[in-house]
Parts: sequence; C-alpha cells; structure tokens
Amino acid sequence: MELGVTYIASHLPQHISADMRHLAEIGCTEVLFALQENHIYALTGALRFGAPIAREAGLRPYAVIWGYANTFGGGRMSRLLLEFPDVRRLSRDGSRQQMACLNHPMLMDRFLEITTLCREHGFAGIFVDEPTVQQCFCAHCQAHFNGDLLQAEGTPAYRDFQMATVTRYTAEVCRRVKQLDPHMVTITCIMPHDRACWEQVAAIAELDILGTDPYWLLTQGRVSLADAVADTQDMKDLCQRHGKQSQIWLNAWRIPAGREPEIHSGGQALAAVGCDSFYTWSYRGGLGTYEESDNPTLTWDNVCRLYRELAGISHV
Repeated sequence: MELGVTYIASHLPQHISADMRHLAEIGCTEVLFALQENHIYALTGALRFGAPIAREAGLRPYAVIWGYANTFGGGRMSRLLLEFPDVRRLSRDGSRQQMACLNHPMLMDRFLEITTLCREHGFAGIFVDEPTVQQCFCAHCQAHFNGDLLQAEGTPAYRDFQMATVTRYTAEVCRRVKQLDPHMVTITCIMPHDRACWEQVAAIAELDILGTDPYWLLTQGRVSLADAVADTQDMKDLCQRHGKQSQIWLNAWRIPAGREPEIHSGGQALAAVGCDSFYTWSYRGGLGTYEESDNPTLTWDNVCRLYRELAGISHV
C-alpha cells in the first residue's frame, strides 16, 4: 500500500527539502503537492523545485491544483475568475457566483495548461480534487442539458444532470491529460455524499486512481467510523470491478482537541480495508493554515505513529 500526505507547499527549496525528508522518514512513498494558482504564477518555487526534491527523498510527486477556480475543496483563491468573469457560474437570478462552471470549456483549457507545467517540472500525475455537484444555469449548462434547466430544477432529471456534469468534467480533464502524456497518472476523489456518480466516474477509461474521503471526525456525529470503513470498502470493491487503483483519505485537519488519538485508531481501521493507497490531508495537521487543528502537533504525532506502523518502521 502506498502512503502519502498532502503538502501545502512552501516556495523555498530549503523548506521543501526538509519536509520531504521527514515524510520519507515516517514511511511515505508519495506526496501530493497542493499547488494553488498563485504557486503557478507568482510563488513559483513549489512548482519549480518540488518534484525533483521529492524524488531525491524517494517520494513519487503528484500535484493537485488546490481550490482550482474556487470549485473544489479548500484553498480557494482564483486568478482565472479575475481574468475571465464569464467563467463563473450563473445563478437562477442571473447573478454570477464566485466559482467556475464545470461545463465552461475555459476551465478545462486552463487545467491542461497548468498540468502541462506540472509535467514539465517533473510531477508524475495530477489530482482532480473533489469534483462535486453544482448549480449553474449558464449557456454551457443549458446546451449540455438540452432543455430548460430553470424549469427542471429539483426534478430527477436535474439531479441526473448534476451527476453527469461531475462525470463529464472529470472524464474530459483526464482525457486531455492522457493526450498530453499517457504516462501521467490521473487521480480523483469523489466525496461520499456524491456516491451517486461513483460508478460513472469509475468507468472513465482515462482515470487511473479513484478515491473517497469519509471524514468522520468532521461530521459532528453524522458519520461514524463504521460508516467511514464501509465507504472505504465500497470504494475498494468498485475500483476492483473497474480495474482502477483505489485510494482512501484520512482526515488530519481541523481536528478538535481531545480527538487526536482517533486519527491513529481510525486510520488503522481504514488501512485494514486494503486500498492501493492511503493518504492524509494534510501535512502537520494543517499547521499555519486556516485548516489548522486545535493541537496540530498532537494531530501530526498520531499520523506519524500510524504511518510508521503501516510502513513497518520501528520508532526510536
């Protein structure tokens, strides 16, 4: 089983080098650099230095465009939306939202431009971060729906269209990446609440790795560890049916004080399912970010303990 962590990247090579050595020491075999659009255009050190330094430490480097176009996950800070406001989703009332439409072709064009840069700088693959359902009524969405979305909102057909949009976007991105370089690894994570499109996404020919992130520690009891383990097993089974590598994500960000030991015990339960790769978001418990855990040091200590055990490393 491959072990990896998301690394919200420094732009200074000296810091990247120390961090990559530490990840290797706790048993990581891979690392996912969380590159924001700002890392591509301004603070370029992570893009330029990250992959070679990771490889020197024995890690396989991947990249995620964290918060890309304000569409997925955290880290939302988009230059694309400033340059091209019409990429933004169109609300029912005609106002523009502060996030891009998955059906806008420019979104995929820019994604490929950034992927090309990542490839040129040595990254082995690209991660499509949590594509999820959207509400948009722009001309591109209307064309794909081939009907009146305003009238259809709330119907089963509308929900099916939302799921199909997630699949279509992911498939198109993966197709373009493979056209760029068939050896580039394509990865995505579909959240448990979007499981209605798991099967469709798993069937994407150009997708290599499919995962999910059942973050039970963030749900205030709405999701249990047992639910998270069941999601992990379902994802593994799905990937086996479709010939994909499976990936599971452990939460180590915004961990409430007192729950840090559950990272270790819960992580053991998730890892026991036996997915092909096991990842944690994020490095050092989100220290220094708005995702910081209440006690990031204790949070990270539990991740390190878990990883060393999974990797068979004796802790001295």
